[in-house]
Parts: sequence; C-alpha cells; structure tokens
Amino acid sequence: MTLAPAHVAGVGMIRFGKYPADVTLEDMAARAARTALEDAGAGLDAVDGLYVGHVFGGPVAGQRIAAQLGLDGRPVSNHENYCASGATAVREAWVALAAGLHDVALVIGVEKMTDRVAGGVRPDPGDLDAAVGYVMAAGHAMSARRYMADHGATRDQIAAVAVKNHAHSVHNPYAQYQKPIDLQQVLDARPIAEPLGLLDCSPISDGAAAVLLCSPAGLRRLGITASTPRVLGVGLVSGSVQAGLGDPNAEDVSRRAGEQAWELSGVGPDDVDLVEMHDCFTIAEIVRMEGLGLVPRGDGAAWTAAGHTALGGRLPVNPSGGLLSRGHPVGATGAAQVCELTWQLRGDAGGRQVEGARTGLAYCKGGTVNGTDGGSVTTVVMSR
Repeated sequence: MTLAPAHVAGVGMIRFGKYPADVTLEDMAARAARTALEDAGAGLDAVDGLYVGHVFGGPVAGQRIAAQLGLDGRPVSNHENYCASGATAVREAWVALAAGLHDVALVIGVEKMTDRVAGGVRPDPGDLDAAVGYVMAAGHAMSARRYMADHGATRDQIAAVAVKNHAHSVHNPYAQYQKPIDLQQVLDARPIAEPLGLLDCSPISDGAAAVLLCSPAGLRRLGITASTPRVLGVGLVSGSVQAGLGDPNAEDVSRRAGEQAWELSGVGPDDVDLVEMHDCFTIAEIVRMEGLGLVPRGDGAAWTAAGHTALGGRLPVNPSGGLLSRGHPVGATGAAQVCELTWQLRGDAGGRQVEGARTGLAYCKGGTVNGTDGGSVTTVVMSR
C-alpha cells in the first residue's frame, strides 16, 4: 500500500537549548511555525489543519498554540508518542493530505523540558522501569556492553559517534552545541552508566520545529511552482513486550520500521543518501542503523570509527549533529529531522551539506515498555 507523497512547502526551527522560564512552549512553537510559513511564502489563512507533537505540554497544548498563532477554530490534533511524537504528527498530516481532508497542513513539534527537570519532575517513559533501575541510560549501557562482547567493538569506537556528531553540529546554527569535541573528552566525561559517560548521552533540551506540508492542490494555492522535497512515506510500528532474556541489540522493531518505510515509499535501503538517526545515546545510533539494514550487523561501530558515517563518508548519519549535539526536546525531534532532510535535499545545508543528496531517511524511537523494545518507531522517507 502506498499513499500520495506530501510536498514540503516550508520548514522552520528555533535553536535548541535551554530557555528561561518566561519563554513558554507556546512561544517556541509559534516562532517555529511563523518561520515555516515565511519559508513557504504562506500566510496563516492558508493553513487547513494543525498537527502538534509534544510529550510534556499538557492537555490541549496544540489548541493553546493555535490560539497564540491565530489559528484557533481550525482542526487541531495533539500527538504523544514520546520521542516519536513530532514524526507521528508528520505522519498523520501526510495521511490527511493523501486522504483529501486538507491541502495545506502545519506540523509543529515542540517541548519545554528544562522547567520540568528544574522543578524536580524528571521525564521517564515508564515509572515501573525506573523503579527497578531501568532508566534509559542503564538500558543503553547494557546495550553497549552486549555489543562490545558480541562484536569485539571497543569503547573508543562507540565514543566516536559523539565526536562525529559534535563535528557535524559545528555547521548547524540551530544546534544546542556548536563546538567540536575530541575522543579523549568523551572517554574522560563524567560516568553515567558504565561504559557510557555524559557525552554519550543526549541532553535535556527546549525547542520547536515546524513543517508546512501540501498536496499538489495546496502548492497551487500557495503559488509554488518550483520543485519541492517530498515526504514519500512515514512508517510507524511499535515494539513487542518480549519474554525472557533476548538480545537487547536485535532491533526487531527497527527492522520492521525499515521494511514499512521501504514498502510505503517505494525506495530501498540502497537508495538512501543520508540518515537523521535517533542517537539518544551513542550506542543507539550504531544498533539502529544495523537494525534498519543500512549497515551490516556488527559493523556499525567500526563503520563510525572509519569515518563511513561522517560527512563525506559512504552514508552520512546525523549531519545536523543528531540528538547528541543538536539537542533532544523530545516532542520536537521528529519535526527537526524533517527540517534537516528538507534543507539537505534543497542543497541549503551549508557546511554540513551532503553532496548530491537525493533521498534521506529520518528515524525516531520513543519509549520502552517494562524494559523491552515496546515503544514506537517512526521512519520518514523523503526525496527531492
């Protein structure tokens, strides 16, 4: 089954980082949305519906954002799928356009996390997981240990993911961190969960990103005649609550998400020129790339250390800097990945441009269920 592609008419972001308390979730979302509309040369009157991805925004956050923008009265939907929330909102807008419900849909991913952490409320996708010590860092630390044991990977190779992504974000004006780091800094960073240290972990972030999606009729309404990047398909799968002690790096959920992406988009893994990957931890980038079938199983760490996933390499991964360096305001990440793919496919990514990019994939994974891979995974395939 395939649906008609959605055209990306405009995108916009604010820089990810830590914002003061008087900068609200609604403020950030409205800024990103106005930038996307300006990028498309569109006014608010062009928007048929609003799709908002967020996790901690509270009830009817999308409606509050719509009111601040002047879009109140339009159809508004809120999408919570933990880290995949923004990409899930993109998916639902794509489906609505293909169904003919709208011609122009505005998607916003947004999160204000620093206020929650400062107030003592630390985001965690499962209270039961945390109660038994299975916080995210612990789970990914076990993944790293198992990967090193199974495939002979080294701590240095895993740390190379952080070095690479921070090098990429030097060229990204929207990134939370814009300075390079070296391997020794990663290895010497404060321990979090052995073998992972602070620089192996994505930061707490605030931020917003927006995407204006159109059908062909919507493009005509906006007067856009130039070629635009297209969303070819958006996969969405959930993991299984596994029994027993399986391989934590099997990544069955990533394999299925990849298969769905290829089926929906009509492209295959060999067609992909760049990837925006959900690197919430260094090891996550490695095992998820392997799960998608984009890197041979067991070779991901070596690929990174050899430069194959860096700009100029065989398959650049996270030219934006990824979650590790661009930042990770959880509801905004999926929309930010679509912004990055759009700039790459337009040839507008500046110093982080992947030369000749024609097809890109963005992957998000949100949450766990009782220590399993039971969260949601999205795969967005785009082409120019």
